[in-house]
Amino acid sequence: MTMIGKLCFAQLFFLLAALVCHGGPAIAQDVPDEQAVRAAMVFNFLKFIEFPPETIANVQRIRLCTAVGDPQQAEALAALAGRKVAGRELVVVRLTGRDDDCHALYVDTRQRWNAVEEQRTLRRTLTISAYPGFVRDGGMIEIAVQESGTRFDINMVEGRRAGFYFSANLLRLARRIHE
Repeated sequence: MTMIGKLCFAQLFFLLAALVCHGGPAIAQDVPDEQAVRAAMVFNFLKFIEFPPETIANVQRIRLCTAVGDPQQAEALAALAGRKVAGRELVVVRLTGRDDDCHALYVDTRQRWNAVEEQRTLRRTLTISAYPGFVRDGGMIEIAVQESGTRFDINMVEGRRAGFYFSANLLRLARRIHE
């Protein structure tokens, strides 16, 4: 892809993120920008990946589980409920235990990630976080909020192991790809 094409796709991706953040009544107006941007990016990741076929073959809803302590981040993620992902309704639930059937999981801190990892098997769950070092710790997508903008890293090893397919356009936008 040419540099112009790459820039156009990047602009489109982040325009979609902005629309998710500010495009409708489902997103609360008092949610701080950083939390809303993270939520929008989570939504766009869900749209630009392919889930392992066996995990969504017989389901009508995609379950995004959250393990967050920040109520504003939880609110921003909850506002995504009802949107369409892979032709299915997105349901956002708070992670409560081992028996949660999550297609995707957003965790906010290393401590929560360690606790989740100890209690569960996440073999077929897309894992996303914004804490530094998440992909090194075995997560799949790490959101990095910087002064220059919000970027992300992708752990291809874990993604492939779990059966996820990351679109080429998504990979081009990544700050780093860990293979």
